Amino acid sequence: MNVFVTGATGVLGKPVSRLLIDGGHHIRVLARNASNESRFRSTGLAVFRGSLFEPPSLRRGVKGCDAVLHLATRIPPLNQASRRAAWDENDRIRSEGTRNLVAAALEAGVSTFIYPSVVFVYPDRGDEWIDSSIPPEPSAILQSTLTAEAEVEQFTRTGHRGIVLRMGSFYGPTAGNTQYMLRMARYGIAMVFGRCEAYQPLIWVDDAALAVVDALSRATAGIYDIVDDEPLQRRELAAALAGAAGRRRLFRPPTILFRFLAGKDLMFLTRSQRVSNDKFKRETGWSPMVASARYGLRLSAIEP
Repeated sequence: MNVFVTGATGVLGKPVSRLLIDGGHHIRVLARNASNESRFRSTGLAVFRGSLFEPPSLRRGVKGCDAVLHLATRIPPLNQASRRAAWDENDRIRSEGTRNLVAAALEAGVSTFIYPSVVFVYPDRGDEWIDSSIPPEPSAILQSTLTAEAEVEQFTRTGHRGIVLRMGSFYGPTAGNTQYMLRMARYGIAMVFGRCEAYQPLIWVDDAALAVVDALSRATAGIYDIVDDEPLQRRELAAALAGAAGRRRLFRPPTILFRFLAGKDLMFLTRSQRVSNDKFKRETGWSPMVASARYGLRLSAIEP
């Protein structure tokens, strides 16, 4: 299959690209600048120089492709996340970028469009299980990903296969936030915010990548949730961090500190979201290699 990929340098894009190549797919990656273009070409990838915000370049880029994987994001670091303006480029990638890419894909006759969204669009449901049948409860920062989802739905309404994969928080040795949390845990601090009994939706990065590739070959159009088999409560996540860091217990800072660091617009990250992956598993046969952060955090602590 000929596959057009955006965000191929990202934490999700890198393992997805490897899996596609290993599976015999022909991929064409979008490069925004000369540096990325040179990096891609050095690995032997087919590269297309263009921009999500230049529709003519996208039309040329997706021509002849069977599928589009729109994996590009620009999430600001935590120390900038409290500034609403820090999210502007990510919002534009999600809204304008997705709209332009869907339009290009439709014009080129692309059959499949996959967009990874986030499970954080769901409301706080305590200890109830959540899946895509639950209506979203957006915040200002989440609105752009729901806008992107609507563009993918429009792709499906035209008779094509549009797939939205709502992902949990990425973790693993290649995820910067995981290494930060482990580093703080070694100092005795659990950077885990929210109520002790609240559930945290997570997904091992390589399992998220496998889900994207499995969706490409096996999923029908629709919205799916991509998370670990075993959602952990915040208290359990803090205990898993302690174990991974070789400590008996960790100090959990009050949630008000998270509001101070990240701002009120990110307080949705403290919701309790016990998300189920059953629908995607039934549809595709996908199953996470790392079923729980109880094990994944220990692996993250020992892998280089």
